[in-house]
Amino acid sequence: MFNEGKKMKLAMMGTYPVDGNINIVKGGLEAVVVNMVKGLARYKDIEMHIITASHCIDRGQDMVLNGINIHAVPLDRKLGNITFYSNVIKRFNEKIKEIVPDVIHTHELGYYTLAALSSGHKRVVISTHGIANTNKGISCDAIDKIRRYLRYRIYIKCLKMAENIIVNSPYTREYILRLGKKKIYELDNPVSDVFFNINNKLEEERRILFVGHICEAKGIMTSLQSISTLKEIFKDIKFILAGPIVDRNFYLHAIRYVEKNRLDNIVNFLGQLDEDRLKEEYNKASIVILPSNQDVAPLVVLQAMAAGKAIVASNVGGIPYIIDDGINGFLIPPKDHIALAEKISSLIGDADLRRKFGDNAMKKVLGRNRINIITDKLYKIYEEVANTC
Repeated sequence: MFNEGKKMKLAMMGTYPVDGNINIVKGGLEAVVVNMVKGLARYKDIEMHIITASHCIDRGQDMVLNGINIHAVPLDRKLGNITFYSNVIKRFNEKIKEIVPDVIHTHELGYYTLAALSSGHKRVVISTHGIANTNKGISCDAIDKIRRYLRYRIYIKCLKMAENIIVNSPYTREYILRLGKKKIYELDNPVSDVFFNINNKLEEERRILFVGHICEAKGIMTSLQSISTLKEIFKDIKFILAGPIVDRNFYLHAIRYVEKNRLDNIVNFLGQLDEDRLKEEYNKASIVILPSNQDVAPLVVLQAMAAGKAIVASNVGGIPYIIDDGINGFLIPPKDHIALAEKISSLIGDADLRRKFGDNAMKKVLGRNRINIITDKLYKIYEEVANTC
């Protein structure tokens, strides 16, 4: 117990649906926050406050949904990086003063964390999620380079100020330890219970699924090149991409590739899906792929493992700590569409191997990544921080 007879007032700061609709989330980070909130709602001695920011609102909004207090503030639309998000940080700090939380938990080393650390609050826990070189090797113009440099400056500033850090991968832990950091907690990403209840009898043998942001970093061009090769072998192959378009220019480039290589009847961009629709796609998929150029602890890999799916992913970042090559999935070099095509082909032709990989994958995450398991560990982290600071 945090304090006998007293509720712990928790401020969770991160991306969260401003309307409270937790069935539609924008990417893995938001899904992690939503899943943590779901699990922590079981604790009757926690008073939950969500502080989030959005481009979709022009003024602050406060609401209570299902017993959870949601505080949304408008996000700077222009020059955010250049001003180090001073306006939104000011709004965050006003909310922190208004709530007076016992513990603040921020997500990602950006403006949420910068606000919490600059507020002077002594009990701040930070989930890093990514590392500074996540976009290394990704093409960008001069303006993007400036933005990424400024984001990197914010990242380093947060790390220097941080005291209590949660990492979701040994890969991140090793990176941060090199910087001589202080208290580091390890905590896996939580996976929604929905994905542990997939009906694999609905699997379509040559249906390949990608889930994630539609952008260069996720290796989508590598995926399309491999599908272009495989269509000559498997005439009825299908490639489904589910996720929001976060880079419009890249998406148009990918569409041109699809048209030029006559993949129109094979490739289908579904856009962002709610949890129920995403579950349907996992039901039907025979193989899930994620040939990222860089990643730390992608939630899609954990979802696919929970769903008992065979996976092919890049051997980069934190992914090798999740997938055991040849046991619960295949690992390939990044940007290697030939290797990706070969692994997909071997899985298409071997239903027993797909089932073996899927069963092994599910067993690995079953006792590690369920929401209640993760949030029980998270609660203990809060207690430790609250009682030692």
